[in-house]
Amino acid sequence: MYNVLIVDDEKMIRDDLCSLLAMEEEWELDLTTAASGIEAQSVLEERKIDIAIMDINMPQMSGLELYDIILERWPHCKMIFLTGYADFDYVYKVSKHARYVLKAEDDEKILEAVRETIAELENDLLLQHLSDFRQDREMQSIFYMRTLLLGELLEGYRPLNQLNQQLADEMLFDFAIDQKIYYVVLRHSIFLKDDYEEEKRNARMYYQLIEKYFLDFMHGSYLEYNRNGFLMILQPKQMQKEEHIVKMLAGAAELFQKALHKNLGTSTGVLVGEQAVLFETLVRKFSAIEDRMAWFAEDELSVEPIQKTPLEKEPLSDAKKQDLNQSVMKLEYYLEGMEKEKVLDTILTLQRELQGIRSMHDLFALELYCSISAKFIGWIKRLEVNEELAFRIGTMNLYNVSLHASWQDAFEYLYHVAEHVFEIKQQNVERQNEDVVNQVKRYITEHLAEDTSLHVLADQVHFSQEYLLRIFKKQEGITILQYINDMKLDMAKRLLTGSELSVKEIAEKLGFASQGYFGRFFRSKMGLSPKAYRDGQAR
Repeated sequence: MYNVLIVDDEKMIRDDLCSLLAMEEEWELDLTTAASGIEAQSVLEERKIDIAIMDINMPQMSGLELYDIILERWPHCKMIFLTGYADFDYVYKVSKHARYVLKAEDDEKILEAVRETIAELENDLLLQHLSDFRQDREMQSIFYMRTLLLGELLEGYRPLNQLNQQLADEMLFDFAIDQKIYYVVLRHSIFLKDDYEEEKRNARMYYQLIEKYFLDFMHGSYLEYNRNGFLMILQPKQMQKEEHIVKMLAGAAELFQKALHKNLGTSTGVLVGEQAVLFETLVRKFSAIEDRMAWFAEDELSVEPIQKTPLEKEPLSDAKKQDLNQSVMKLEYYLEGMEKEKVLDTILTLQRELQGIRSMHDLFALELYCSISAKFIGWIKRLEVNEELAFRIGTMNLYNVSLHASWQDAFEYLYHVAEHVFEIKQQNVERQNEDVVNQVKRYITEHLAEDTSLHVLADQVHFSQEYLLRIFKKQEGITILQYINDMKLDMAKRLLTGSELSVKEIAEKLGFASQGYFGRFFRSKMGLSPKAYRDGQAR
């Protein structure tokens, strides 16, 4: 999905472009128009723009003047200029960074330019120079020490008064500690790999994407606060309204998610703080943020404030015990990453290895069980599923190993606890998504003739446009644009055959910019004009 802004002082051109691009449903474009550069500035303050299509010669503000403003607001935006023959020399200075289409050319030229621009946006998501990233050993050392220091501050191991600006500068924090900061929190499951080289490569790509999409327009630092979470602490490079900075961060997060999927084939949940806070405020509330991140879907994006009996085997060798201890340590990362298969496989492995131990007083088996139990209790608490879990399976056995007849029974119980937690979480996510989709469908029905662009719908349910688009398509089997167009087509057919309204009145009732736009839309769906359809049904 891409946000497209069409800027032209001629209404007919704006309407025609909207009509043309709305027909290309597979591109999933969210279209917004502006009648001038001044009006376009208001749009740029409200939402991320991926593609801007604009006239060069407009009153008050030219397309080239608007070009500079757009790149300041949304540096990854691509431009398509609508030009006349006399504009060639005028547009030359930006020709390397923008496309242009002659106004006299046909619709296919516009579509070709948009198609190429979308391909360029997709290509921009790919990392090109990974080998150049963080090669300097001194920088690596500073990065490690900076991460360690921030982690100790967040966990409370080091008092805040030890952090002064001199130390912050030495650690290359790149933000003023006495000024408010913005924060972005990422939740992922990409680093824990059996192949260390693959894990290292993924980490480096992750760091590079963070710097590309967030530190390009913000000062700041980032750290891995646990194996599944990243925290970014940011301050703007230029003074801007707080509301716009948050929108820029949300827009950058959307591109970051796309790029991560493009480069690593995986997703990450992103929480953007809705306002700037003092660093000490973030430290005090960070535990609550961690709890909130436990609920995040792998591709969610949200803007929120700070806030919730066989024969006994031979004794296990030291090497085997070390392997099992490492499995339990990894289990915490799997739980935080909501990696169901790895959690269940780990517990099955432990059950298999310990089933030959007869004594329920075996200290090594007891240590493993209690360690897992403690991790489960924290996990269940963060997900807030204790009541439902207790109703399903009971949770007292987590606290009291003596309630189990054998270690096989004990780890089988842990296995079922994990199964139920994942099931409850999935059901909760599905219920939430179903409620959101139904809310969006109701809004569309009630406001069919009004603005039902994707950014408006996303604002209604407080989700990112990308995430809303995905859950809607998953539940309904079609995109939101297809759903809206289907509703408009169905309503149009009913009004044409069951009312005396003129074609122009029907077009207005359904929110079309013009009768011509409505006619083109109807013909593309039905193969004949609205009038021909009405006449045919009347026979």
